[in-house]
Amino acid sequence: MIPDDSAFCDQCGKELKWCPECKRPKRGMECPVCGSDLVPGTRYSAAKKTATDVKTAVALSGNGMRLILRAGAFGRRGGIWPELASCIYVSGNHGVIGGGPSGWTITDSGSTNGTKVNGVKLEPGKAAAIKTGDIIRIATLEFTVQ
Repeated sequence: MIPDDSAFCDQCGKELKWCPECKRPKRGMECPVCGSDLVPGTRYSAAKKTATDVKTAVALSGNGMRLILRAGAFGRRGGIWPELASCIYVSGNHGVIGGGPSGWTITDSGSTNGTKVNGVKLEPGKAAAIKTGDIIRIATLEFTVQ
Protein backbone atom coordinates (compact mmCIF):
# COMPACT_ATOMS: atom_id res chain seq x y z
CA MET A 1 0.00 0.00 0.00
CA ILE A 2 1.47 3.35 -1.04
CA PRO A 3 0.72 6.36 1.21
CA ASP A 4 -1.24 9.19 -0.44
CA ASP A 5 1.67 11.63 -0.11
CA SER A 6 4.40 9.43 -1.66
CA ALA A 7 6.29 10.70 -4.67
CA PHE A 8 8.72 7.75 -4.66
CA CYS A 9 8.41 3.98 -4.26
CA ASP A 10 9.23 3.01 -0.66
CA GLN A 11 10.90 -0.19 -1.89
CA CYS A 12 13.13 0.89 -4.80
CA GLY A 13 13.12 4.70 -4.60
CA LYS A 14 11.83 5.15 -8.18
CA GLU A 15 9.58 8.15 -8.79
CA LEU A 16 5.91 7.20 -8.95
CA LYS A 17 3.36 8.37 -11.54
CA TRP A 18 0.01 9.57 -10.18
CA CYS A 19 -3.42 10.17 -11.65
CA PRO A 20 -4.49 13.68 -10.57
CA GLU A 21 -8.19 12.72 -10.95
CA CYS A 22 -8.22 9.29 -9.23
CA LYS A 23 -5.50 10.38 -6.77
CA ARG A 24 -3.78 6.98 -6.98
CA PRO A 25 -0.42 5.79 -8.34
CA LYS A 26 -0.67 4.11 -11.75
CA ARG A 27 1.54 2.59 -14.44
CA GLY A 28 2.00 3.92 -17.96
CA MET A 29 1.36 7.36 -19.39
CA GLU A 30 -2.40 7.67 -18.82
CA CYS A 31 -4.83 6.40 -16.22
CA PRO A 32 -6.62 3.19 -17.33
CA VAL A 33 -9.64 4.19 -15.20
CA CYS A 34 -10.36 7.81 -16.19
CA GLY A 35 -7.95 8.45 -19.09
CA SER A 36 -6.16 11.39 -17.44
CA ASP A 37 -2.47 11.94 -18.19
CA LEU A 38 -0.32 10.67 -15.32
CA VAL A 39 2.02 13.15 -13.62
CA PRO A 40 5.34 12.51 -11.84
CA GLY A 41 4.98 11.95 -8.10
CA THR A 42 7.02 15.03 -7.21
CA ARG A 43 4.75 17.25 -9.30
CA TYR A 44 1.61 15.59 -7.92
CA SER A 45 2.70 15.93 -4.26
CA ALA A 46 3.84 19.53 -4.81
CA ALA A 47 0.43 20.42 -6.22
CA LYS A 48 -1.27 18.96 -3.13
CA LYS A 49 0.72 21.09 -0.70
CA THR A 50 -0.60 24.31 0.73
CA ALA A 51 1.27 27.06 2.54
CA THR A 52 0.63 25.32 5.87
CA ASP A 53 2.20 22.08 4.58
CA VAL A 54 5.66 23.55 3.98
CA LYS A 55 8.38 21.61 5.76
CA THR A 56 11.31 23.53 7.20
CA ALA A 57 13.76 20.59 7.15
CA VAL A 58 15.29 20.15 3.71
CA ALA A 59 18.43 18.04 4.03
CA LEU A 60 20.71 15.86 6.12
CA SER A 61 24.23 17.22 6.33
CA GLY A 62 27.38 15.50 7.58
CA ASN A 63 30.27 13.21 6.64
CA GLY A 64 31.07 15.47 3.69
CA MET A 65 27.60 14.81 2.22
CA ARG A 66 24.39 16.75 1.86
CA LEU A 67 21.42 14.43 1.40
CA ILE A 68 18.29 16.23 0.17
CA LEU A 69 15.17 15.13 2.05
CA ARG A 70 12.55 13.46 -0.10
CA ALA A 71 10.26 10.50 0.46
CA GLY A 72 11.56 7.07 -0.49
CA ALA A 73 13.76 4.14 0.42
CA PHE A 74 17.49 4.52 1.00
CA GLY A 75 20.43 2.17 1.36
CA ARG A 76 23.65 0.93 -0.19
CA ARG A 77 21.76 -0.67 -3.13
CA GLY A 78 20.20 2.63 -4.21
CA GLY A 79 17.07 4.62 -3.61
CA ILE A 80 16.80 8.32 -2.89
CA TRP A 81 20.46 8.77 -1.85
CA PRO A 82 22.92 7.13 -4.28
CA GLU A 83 25.72 8.75 -2.22
CA LEU A 84 25.32 5.92 0.33
CA ALA A 85 26.34 3.23 -2.21
CA SER A 86 29.99 3.31 -1.11
CA CYS A 87 29.26 3.20 2.65
CA ILE A 88 29.94 -0.43 3.59
CA TYR A 89 28.18 -0.25 6.97
CA VAL A 90 24.91 0.98 5.46
CA SER A 91 22.59 -1.95 4.66
CA GLY A 92 21.43 -2.55 1.10
CA ASN A 93 17.85 -1.64 2.05
CA HIS A 94 18.58 0.40 5.17
CA GLY A 95 15.48 2.53 5.71
CA VAL A 96 12.73 4.78 4.43
CA ILE A 97 12.13 8.53 4.61
CA GLY A 98 8.49 9.55 4.72
CA GLY A 99 7.00 12.98 4.31
CA GLY A 100 3.57 14.41 4.77
CA PRO A 101 1.66 17.43 6.03
CA SER A 102 2.81 16.78 9.59
CA GLY A 103 6.54 16.61 8.69
CA TRP A 104 9.31 14.13 7.90
CA THR A 105 9.80 10.64 9.34
CA ILE A 106 12.56 8.05 9.17
CA THR A 107 12.05 4.30 9.51
CA ASP A 108 14.71 1.62 9.84
CA SER A 109 14.01 -1.37 7.58
CA GLY A 110 15.73 -3.92 9.84
CA SER A 111 19.24 -2.83 8.91
CA THR A 112 22.28 -4.61 10.34
CA ASN A 113 23.90 -1.52 11.89
CA GLY A 114 20.73 0.39 12.76
CA THR A 115 19.44 3.93 12.60
CA LYS A 116 19.34 6.40 15.49
CA VAL A 117 17.54 9.71 16.02
CA ASN A 118 19.14 11.90 18.70
CA GLY A 119 20.96 8.85 20.11
CA VAL A 120 17.84 6.65 20.34
CA LYS A 121 17.99 3.48 18.23
CA LEU A 122 14.92 3.02 16.05
CA GLU A 123 12.89 -0.15 16.27
CA PRO A 124 12.69 -1.67 12.77
CA GLY A 125 9.46 -0.80 10.98
CA LYS A 126 8.47 2.02 13.36
CA ALA A 127 8.61 5.56 11.97
CA ALA A 128 10.20 8.33 14.02
CA ALA A 129 9.50 12.01 13.41
CA ILE A 130 12.51 14.13 12.47
CA LYS A 131 12.85 17.89 12.49
CA THR A 132 15.46 20.59 11.97
CA GLY A 133 18.36 20.19 14.42
CA ASP A 134 17.91 16.44 15.03
CA ILE A 135 20.97 14.21 14.78
CA ILE A 136 20.42 11.16 12.54
CA ARG A 137 22.85 8.24 12.60
CA ILE A 138 22.60 5.83 9.67
CA ALA A 139 24.94 2.92 10.56
CA THR A 140 28.26 4.75 11.18
CA LEU A 141 27.30 7.99 9.41
CA GLU A 142 26.08 10.96 11.43
CA PHE A 143 23.98 13.76 9.93
CA THR A 144 22.25 16.89 11.19
CA VAL A 145 18.77 17.64 9.89
CA GLN A 146 18.80 21.12 8.33
